[in-house]
Amino acid sequence: MIPSGISLYTWIDVEEVLFQAKEEAWPNWLVWVRAYWDSLTLGIHAGKEKEAINWLSEKFSPRFDSLSPAIILEDTPERKRTLEVLFEETDEEPINPRFIPSFTRPAILWPGREIEHPRSLSTKNPPLIAFHSFKGGVGRTVHALALALALVARKQRVLLIDADLEAPGFSWLLPTRLSNPPISFIDFLALVHGDPDQDASESIDLVANKLRDSYIDDIYVLPAFRSVSQFDSSEIRPEHLIQGSKDPFILTNILSKLGKALNVDAVIVDLRAGFSEVSAGLLLDPRIYRVIVTTLSSQSMDGTCHLLELLGKTAPVKWEDDPLPMHVISQVTQEYMKRNDLLDPYVQRLINASEQIWRTDNNLEEDLVYPQYITSFDQELLVLPDSWDDIAKRIKNTDIIEKMSNLADLMPRLSTDSDQGDRLSPKDLQTKRRALADYAHQLIHAESGEIGEFLSIRPLRNLASSFRGKVPIAVIAGAKGSGKTYTFLQIARRKNWQAFANDVGEKDTSIQAVICPIIKSISLKESAAEIVSDTRAKSSSSLGLDTPRDMLKILDDVRSSLRENLHEGEWRERWLDILAWGAGFEEKQTGAGQRLADYLKEKGLYLIFIIDGLEDLFNGLPSKENEQIALRSLLQDVPIWLEQKPGRPIGLLIFVRQDLINNAIKQNSSQLLKRYEPYVLKWNSEEALRLVAWITENAHKSKRSNLELQEMGRSDLVNLLVPLWGRKLGSENSREARSADWVITALSDLNGQIQARDVVRLLSVAARFSIGDTRWSDRLLVPAKIRDALRECSIEKIKDIGQENISLGKIFDDIRSLGKESRVTPFRREQLGLTPEDISILVLNGVIFHDQDEYYMPEIFRWGLDFGLKDSARPRVLTLARRAQKWNE
Repeated sequence: MIPSGISLYTWIDVEEVLFQAKEEAWPNWLVWVRAYWDSLTLGIHAGKEKEAINWLSEKFSPRFDSLSPAIILEDTPERKRTLEVLFEETDEEPINPRFIPSFTRPAILWPGREIEHPRSLSTKNPPLIAFHSFKGGVGRTVHALALALALVARKQRVLLIDADLEAPGFSWLLPTRLSNPPISFIDFLALVHGDPDQDASESIDLVANKLRDSYIDDIYVLPAFRSVSQFDSSEIRPEHLIQGSKDPFILTNILSKLGKALNVDAVIVDLRAGFSEVSAGLLLDPRIYRVIVTTLSSQSMDGTCHLLELLGKTAPVKWEDDPLPMHVISQVTQEYMKRNDLLDPYVQRLINASEQIWRTDNNLEEDLVYPQYITSFDQELLVLPDSWDDIAKRIKNTDIIEKMSNLADLMPRLSTDSDQGDRLSPKDLQTKRRALADYAHQLIHAESGEIGEFLSIRPLRNLASSFRGKVPIAVIAGAKGSGKTYTFLQIARRKNWQAFANDVGEKDTSIQAVICPIIKSISLKESAAEIVSDTRAKSSSSLGLDTPRDMLKILDDVRSSLRENLHEGEWRERWLDILAWGAGFEEKQTGAGQRLADYLKEKGLYLIFIIDGLEDLFNGLPSKENEQIALRSLLQDVPIWLEQKPGRPIGLLIFVRQDLINNAIKQNSSQLLKRYEPYVLKWNSEEALRLVAWITENAHKSKRSNLELQEMGRSDLVNLLVPLWGRKLGSENSREARSADWVITALSDLNGQIQARDVVRLLSVAARFSIGDTRWSDRLLVPAKIRDALRECSIEKIKDIGQENISLGKIFDDIRSLGKESRVTPFRREQLGLTPEDISILVLNGVIFHDQDEYYMPEIFRWGLDFGLKDSARPRVLTLARRAQKWNE
């Protein structure tokens, strides 16, 4: 039956029916098909005419006349039109003709022609980036120029080629800087076409030599033509070069070699718009970075989607290092830029149209970096100047340069002989991996107290900056694993506030205050407990006080007070006394806390109490009102009293889990959290990467200072970490996710929260797993081992959450009690027997998100809860995160 949408007006439409049928299995007796204006001829095996008539009758029903035989074309009542069908018996077998990248259909259709996938380009050759658009006037040339300028800004050299031989793009900009170009793209094609050497070495050397005089602002410029006179004298075009060569991808290869001869970092080609044979040689090569530019107009969008679908059929990616096509939506108005609901349908349409291009390898499907760039409409680019300098200046004032700089992040770094210097010997590799595993393992458990360094993250810098001339009084909240106990120990190690502030990076701290730990976590190891005891003893001695009260007795003081059912005001006085006793002042005397403040003020001394481990003391907090009153008084009343005391001689730092705050302050806990928000131990992606860099540097005794790491932005940190885990979770040119993005996303919950302990644990486990590997000598952490380490991180994280969040922990226990067949993601609520309240808690804590009637769970929770996947594909870490982000919006 004739496919929907096809009307049979001419032989071309008849051929289209057979061309679509060719994508199915042709009958084995059919050798070839040739259509022309006067007939359709089928090459068939002897004696198969009847089968051929039956087959055509099926394909062209109801427009096939089996008696003639002929195909009935569209006609008028006055004149009938048909296309005669002829059969030619042949003994030949179907052949697989030489692949030629082309948008045109071959004159003879052969069944089962394989798509040819060229092998990867040499990593020592620069990448090729081809800019294309279905429609002209969408900003294709401007974006190509912007990418060139962005690469130059990174100290990289570029070869920029105008390959639009019908309406040259940037070639018109050259007269002001290059009035007489020494060589052109059309010259290059003619030279290679006439070069007897298959590698065209002499032609490439000649053009490279001439191009050295076409160097503008660190860009080698190869215009389409040297002059207007070449327009009508160009006998050799790209399609001629391809048809005359044994290599169907000769255009890619010679341009890549030309870039290498010029020692550039990238070759950028501005192609002809539309389905032009001028562009086919490059656009149909899956090894090239194909940047497709479109606007939101229906004509441009429809044509672009059709082009992407065509690329999926004729030039899909196959090998690991085949890059994905990149989309640029240009000239977007501010209204659309600000509203995702308006823009998302267009973005999704491009993704859908591209699916066949990249859905050829299920093993790479889940975390593909699918690049899309949206650039805004700019009035200054409506009418372009004819000067290279002027247009470059205008481009630099738009967001296009920023977006193309982001695109440049995906370009692979060239492989050179000197790169071997970046590769470690097997012995050094294992030594560094073992050192990283050991150092990170020590950091996982702050209770050991074995590490004396710390990373100066923003909350700590905020704390030091806020209290340069007065003692700090603050509640420092953080989830389990955020670094509370570790920070508590680091402050205790330094014994006075000025030393800690200086190590944070705040050099202007004038306050001299001794540190006195009062309550510590019961899980501290002996070495860490000794640090705390030593600091307490020295603080009391320096203040002229007695031996501090034993910490176990302090805990007993709190527990006995809990049995007295004190109200909040009484608790405030009790807490002040307990603090004073803990410092060695008037042990067990009522009112000692108030008198200690007077004593310190009189002596001109300052004291800072630090508290950690409250979860050990208040383990019945969710249900016991007396514990809630006690903790509420410590968090609210005591700090207020200390702040109001004249001279403010006593400071207080309380390290506490956020869930304890919420349980103690049932109403308006947000006010307290807001007050101390700058000091919350909360990690964003940049700080998490800084932590990774800091751990790596310290594990290997690097001399890079804490201050240097603080001054690094995200991109600097990403580059710094390349020797640790590579740029991607695969080879440099692979389509795998970028390592930094994947790790941060994999360790984050669906609310974007990440815990320091998870980061540290992943480094420790991945480094341990990587010991012994010899394949990946350019990095410490093996890609597969990073993925494997996530499972152990997830299991431990579930344990941590169960201890910290009672309600969430109970849901986790209920889920794990279910059969394995139920624990599969995505899932429906009824599948796990969850109540709407359970779902709300899971969503609130970033464990799941809802999409299309099902709930999805990220890897950081999936492994720990022992959930399987509905399909066999690898988990989609980045894809899930992007969908969750949209859902949250």
